[in-house]
Amino acid sequence: MSESIFERITTFLSKKSAVQRVADDPALAAELLLLLHVVFADGDRHPAEIATFKQIIFENFGIAPDEIPEVAEYLKDFAYETTTKQAANMLAEMAPERRLSLLSNLMKIACADNRIDQTETAMIQRIAEVLGVTAQELRDARQASPSGS
Repeated sequence: MSESIFERITTFLSKKSAVQRVADDPALAAELLLLLHVVFADGDRHPAEIATFKQIIFENFGIAPDEIPEVAEYLKDFAYETTTKQAANMLAEMAPERRLSLLSNLMKIACADNRIDQTETAMIQRIAEVLGVTAQELRDARQASPSGS
């Protein structure tokens, strides 16, 4: 039996927008903030870093590129005073695999422009410390991943 127009409209209206999902999930907001902080860490919003950020948030969180401006505006309005350390502290209790994934994604963004800036490196190191992840654990995880990246 096919669904009625009423059921399709109800399903459509009940879907949460990306902004609603971010607003309802402080950990997601913190993770997105950390990813954005690395994009802006070196003072250069390189197109490759932005493209990598967009790819990561689509693949990991289902946030489509056309939803990013609204999400960024929400984060700017409601999380502008959140520091990198505060955002990382919110994520310190995540499962180890998720912490490693976050750090790997931060490194992907930092490396996207084929130039790793000292401010990006320092920021990622501080986040890793807050998350309780050692450099060796991160290297081991990257080597164990299917892509090796």
